[in-house]
Amino acid sequence: MLAILLASVTLVSTGLGGLAAIRFRHQLHPLLGFSAGAVLAVVFFDILPEVFAAPSAPTHVMLAAAAGFLAFFALERYTALHGAREHPHQVLEHQTELGVLGAAGLSLHSYLDGIAIGIGFQASTRLGVVIALAVVAHDFGDGLNTVVVVLAHGNPLRRSVAWLLVDMVTPLLGATSTLFLRLPESLLPWILAFFSGFFIYVGASDLLPEARENDSPLIGVATVVGMLLVFLVSRALPR
Repeated sequence: MLAILLASVTLVSTGLGGLAAIRFRHQLHPLLGFSAGAVLAVVFFDILPEVFAAPSAPTHVMLAAAAGFLAFFALERYTALHGAREHPHQVLEHQTELGVLGAAGLSLHSYLDGIAIGIGFQASTRLGVVIALAVVAHDFGDGLNTVVVVLAHGNPLRRSVAWLLVDMVTPLLGATSTLFLRLPESLLPWILAFFSGFFIYVGASDLLPEARENDSPLIGVATVVGMLLVFLVSRALPR
């Protein structure tokens, strides 16, 4: 049940991200840098060590990490999320349905976030907690992007709010679904490695570039602080 409780916190972070997109879109770069650092720290300090420590992990398990990276690269390319964020003024060049498709892709992304939390708890309570912290951190960016991608394609504000609500709920649904699916121990290293690739993509290819749209030195500091905080939290939790 701790997985469900922590997944519920993403409701708040996603919602805050969406509200911030409506009001403070261009003042959020340090927060995005912090989120990127937190997400990458979970991979380096927790998920990958857990994968390699598993007695059932094969030597080629990192193929799953590559698959996770490429899967989410393909998801983002297909839904044209970067195009909406980089060129929000080009509204007339796109159909409103493309914005809806982008929001649906982000919602699927958030559903998989929830599954990552649940799978993490199946491996260990400690890993589940730190994955949940990473998801809470980067779902702020997901909420922000959901609103932006819908509005950037000429949709009305009420439609962006509707998709924000969907994006808020999906991590909770993902975590809940893992309560009814207990994975064999031999599969856990593969699943965790897959999500490590996912988080590397989110942190390095999505959050960091968006944070660096602003040249403030605070971006680098925020990224380091995000990594350090997750490192300290993960070391404080019992294994």
